[in-house]
Amino acid sequence: MKKLKQLLAITGSALIIASCQDADNQSDVTEDTLATQESVDTTHKPNTQYVDLKTGQPVDLYYNPRKKRTYSESTNEPVDLYVNVATGDTIYGQGRYVVNGYIVKTEDGTYKLDNKKIKIDGDEIKIKEGDKKFKMEDGEMKIKDGDVKAKADEDGTKLKTEDMKMKKE
Repeated sequence: MKKLKQLLAITGSALIIASCQDADNQSDVTEDTLATQESVDTTHKPNTQYVDLKTGQPVDLYYNPRKKRTYSESTNEPVDLYVNVATGDTIYGQGRYVVNGYIVKTEDGTYKLDNKKIKIDGDEIKIKEGDKKFKMEDGEMKIKDGDVKAKADEDGTKLKTEDMKMKKE
């Protein structure tokens, strides 16, 4: 029962991470639908504030869904890590992943992803903490926690433990 609760907690976390990848998330920005060569989000929710972790200063942001990248509205430079002040979440600007607890402060005072725990390469994300592993790639999610394995994709979900196997399509 304890392992099942842990698996449900991990799966819930994975769903939160996956939901942050939605480029059409209307609570943060609205997609600019003008027929341009490059679609860019430029409308912001008025009460949402962000802080760029590189500068420590408030920043207005926009997201380019084509490049899957967050940019500073004033400088048009990419923003790697920022904090959504309204939610307290730390966000990785490339793909808009919530990375709470997966960043480290370097000796020079800047922040970066903790490459011992998390790796992000394009649309692929891998998280490792102890004997727990999470991987999301090409619409497929895999979770491993000790003897418990879970896999979900557009075809269905599989769960495997020492005692059982379950498949749902």
